[in-house]
Amino acid sequence: MGRIRFNGGMAFIPNASGSGKASFTTLNRLCRGVNAPFPDGVNALPPLKIRLLLATCLLVTCNLSAQPKAFASLQPERIETGDTTALLVIVSGLKTEPKDVDFSPWASVFPISNIIGRSDWRRSGAQWTRRFTLIAFDSASLKLPPLNVRLGVGKPLETNELTLTVFPTRGGREITDMAKIRDIRREPVSWLDYWPWGAGVLAMLALFLWWFRKNRRKPQPVVIQTAPAPVQISASEKALQQLSQLQQKQLWKNGQTKEHYAELSLVLREYLETRYSIAALESTTVEIQKLIAATDFPPDRRPDLKELLQKTDLVKYAQSQPAEAVHEAVLAKARELVAPGNYVRKQSQQASEGEITQHQQRKTPPPKPKTGKYEPL
Repeated sequence: MGRIRFNGGMAFIPNASGSGKASFTTLNRLCRGVNAPFPDGVNALPPLKIRLLLATCLLVTCNLSAQPKAFASLQPERIETGDTTALLVIVSGLKTEPKDVDFSPWASVFPISNIIGRSDWRRSGAQWTRRFTLIAFDSASLKLPPLNVRLGVGKPLETNELTLTVFPTRGGREITDMAKIRDIRREPVSWLDYWPWGAGVLAMLALFLWWFRKNRRKPQPVVIQTAPAPVQISASEKALQQLSQLQQKQLWKNGQTKEHYAELSLVLREYLETRYSIAALESTTVEIQKLIAATDFPPDRRPDLKELLQKTDLVKYAQSQPAEAVHEAVLAKARELVAPGNYVRKQSQQASEGEITQHQQRKTPPPKPKTGKYEPL
């Protein structure tokens, strides 16, 4: 070491270890003439060069102190098996928050699963601190290699090496010497713990929907059955059907002559009211004659209609008893009135069929008796 006389406020002396750290010796401005120790050879330099050398060393030291650094420590470094220790990772000289801490260098020495807790990065002044909780189950003296702290930009920072000593827990002879039972440290609940149940419920729901759609009854087409339209028949055809039914009953043979003529009068009056649009059902025989005169009813048939209606009135109201032959004649006259064309055509057809039958009978000679003899033609 050399000695130098310096009247300034501070003198810079580099550390002999070369670690980049610097120590400062504050000189009292009032202690002029006091010689400070300095490396050999520096005393021989002029004062101006000495000052330039001190300024250069000061700038280099400030630059080195501004670089980010990472430091790690264990608290405590000696634990028993089953105990926990805290790992503190400190990053200085960094303005932005660091990223993750890479524990891959410890994979062969300390299981990553034994890291049971970790906090977020916390800033305190110019330092970033993160706390990890470690647990050890096997007794050993572990030399933990440096960890890598990833940064947002640039290369990761490397921490210092650590030593962790884990010694076995001493067993006591008495029950009171046993350590207290620690509470179970439960993991936080996560939705991933319940995904098998959720998947099972979704599978059951999908199966139910598939079964429901497969067995659901398909709507059957609705067949609307419409009633057939009633067949429109003429007033003459309806009257002829009613007269045929009345003839088949033959009420006069059962002593119901009055009822027979009452139905006959009703059939005739319904026919006249429907066919000629007159109030025949509510009118008397005389009134019907007046009403029918204003219609297209055949004039030559009006006397027959009057006679037929009067005969039904006599049976209904005067208790008249016509002969049995009269009943058939009255029905025939009624058919002729309600459908004169059809009735005449039917009578002429029957007459022509009778004439043809008689003609065939006259034309065919009677068969000759067989005598067994030959007869010439």
